[in-house]
Amino acid sequence: MNKISSKHFILFIVGSALISLKVYPSVFINFGGRDTWLIALIACIIFTAFLTYITNICISTKTFDIRDIFIQSTPRFISIILIGIFTLALFLNALEAASVEINSLHSTIFLDTPVWYALIFFLFPSFFVLNKNLRTILIFIIASVFALLVNGVIFLILSQPYKEVTQLLPVLGNGFPKNYYTALFSILGALSSFIIVAPFIKYVEDHKNLRKNNLYAAGIVSVFVILSFIGIITAFGPERGKNIFYPEFVLGQRIKLVDFLEFGEVFFINQTVIGFFVKYILSTYSILTLHSKYIKKKPLFIGIYSFIVFVLATFIGENNYLLYFTLKNLQLINLVVFFIIPLIIYTIYLIKYKTNSKSTKFSK
Repeated sequence: MNKISSKHFILFIVGSALISLKVYPSVFINFGGRDTWLIALIACIIFTAFLTYITNICISTKTFDIRDIFIQSTPRFISIILIGIFTLALFLNALEAASVEINSLHSTIFLDTPVWYALIFFLFPSFFVLNKNLRTILIFIIASVFALLVNGVIFLILSQPYKEVTQLLPVLGNGFPKNYYTALFSILGALSSFIIVAPFIKYVEDHKNLRKNNLYAAGIVSVFVILSFIGIITAFGPERGKNIFYPEFVLGQRIKLVDFLEFGEVFFINQTVIGFFVKYILSTYSILTLHSKYIKKKPLFIGIYSFIVFVLATFIGENNYLLYFTLKNLQLINLVVFFIIPLIIYTIYLIKYKTNSKSTKFSK
């Protein structure tokens, strides 16, 4: 049965929007410094408003298929181009998930393991999951995202003694310089990746609760993102925090209980492996959903798709500096494709819908 509830959709949003900001916060702290948490708060407010706006348009127009919204909002030629750009952005986010996961494992725990070898163990399970129906995807997302949230809460509690709140001061000591705007746009771009799950909205059964539950999802993502930035800055300070590739891994190494139990790295590994695998599955399955009419041989498509990801992710994931350069630019790409373009398209669709409704009433 290809249906999901609005409560389940909370986990879809969390699974797509949270993990990037949690695993590589140094990309954003590099621009925002000690005030990154405050910039993240502003970005989260905008993100919540945007998510609510998109949801309201879907409910008010009773249109939940993003492909239909693209096609009906613009001339056919333009809509095909925009859908193509959207699909490419989905692929880039899937590539990000694969690249960051294997690079993080290679750079932290498995130093002697080649990235291509680790990538095989990422892509083979994904091939199995992607060939299943939506019901299987739903069960996988529920279990994985729930585990991800529990992992995050436990890590937050255990890492609390190693943080110093004074690292956050002074707040806005340098005003709001230009690089803060770059941080704002980058964080907003990362948060906008929730649009990855837009193709799934048409499968939601209880539309009347969609608005409320999407707000819950935005709240969960916002709390975790802000606390994550605060945690890194208070643990390392802004200068060191921005120069560590995976700061939560280093923070996890400091965790110990009763002077001999040291296992904090496990939380980072769990978070990274589960989180990015979820994001990869959501990004790729959105492509399959968006183009389901044209993908006749699903296993063949997934096989070719996985091979392309394997080649590109191996190249990007081998070099930390190339990876982080790519990640910085990806956030701006996400801002354009997942925030600006949908904002324009959904607004045009709403205007056209209201105009057509008025015309119909007038003719009657």
